[in-house]
Amino acid sequence: MNKKVLLAAPRGYCAGVDRAVVTVEKALDLYGAPVYVRKQIVHNK
Repeated sequence: MNKKVLLAAPRGYCAGVDRAVVTVEKALDLYGAPVYVRKQIVHNK
């Protein structure tokens, strides 16, 4: 039996992850390193 896998395009992070990454980048610009976060920014669950 042949199966076909369809991949969505474009693929990428969800809006929440994109926003979190931008927020961390802004914090780095404002305050410098290190910047700590309480939980994972990028998740795959």
